[in-house]
Amino acid sequence: MTAATPDAVIEELVAALELRAEGDDRFAVTAPGWWGERVFGGMVVAYALRAAAATVAEPYRPHSLHGYFLRPLAPGIEAELVVERVRDSRSFAARTVTTTQEGRVATRMTCSFCVEEEGADEYQLTLPAGLPAPDSLETHRPPGPFESADAGPTLAPDGTYLSSGRFWSRTVAPLPDDPTLHACVLALLSDMTRTSFRPGSMDRWGSHTDASIDHALWFHRPARADRWLFYDLQAVVNRANRATVRGTMFTEDGELILSMAQELVIRPVPGGGEPVGSLAERF
Repeated sequence: MTAATPDAVIEELVAALELRAEGDDRFAVTAPGWWGERVFGGMVVAYALRAAAATVAEPYRPHSLHGYFLRPLAPGIEAELVVERVRDSRSFAARTVTTTQEGRVATRMTCSFCVEEEGADEYQLTLPAGLPAPDSLETHRPPGPFESADAGPTLAPDGTYLSSGRFWSRTVAPLPDDPTLHACVLALLSDMTRTSFRPGSMDRWGSHTDASIDHALWFHRPARADRWLFYDLQAVVNRANRATVRGTMFTEDGELILSMAQELVIRPVPGGGEPVGSLAERF
């Protein structure tokens, strides 16, 4: 991001998440070049959710999305998002969003929306015991829309990781009071898994090429992306140059707001990369 002040950074983020309506459930967007030669996967997910949400009326809210990254999106080139209205019922609405660029399919995502209901027999995982509060950790504000406070991984007695990545995050300045915008920013944040998906080399940057294959996200409660949120990540399995990682995100009050699961392709690069230093400085 090119903006310098926190407020300007957020203005740039909000503008980047605006889609141009082209009629007949079709939208267009030109992604900024914040991440180099390819658009960050979390931004691609956010665009799909934004497009799907534009075809759904109140009182529906997003509760899940599932999709595949088929080709990378390039920044600075217009992409088209076409929404298919798969189903509308009294409780749920389903949309499929196909994103193309220069005539080639880049992603296909299915987004589901629901009407909030009174719950029964409610249950959730809790915040990990002994978790340091964000104001007790060093806060990093690298270039981009988020600031973070890293709590570090946690090991199990057998040497595996209970958590292969733990950090607090929030936007660098307040966002507008738009629940759909906050959901899209949370979708963007959910893909910031750092190096948690490769625990054997999480302390090195550039040791592997990696690319997301698919992404699944469940929204359990509405939440603001401009308040501290704790992201707890767990590497599940690495095999055959594929890695699976899952995550849970909580508010400071301990409410579980979303869950994520993702598979990536990872391939080692000759040379072994370089030390990460502070992981938070990379995002």
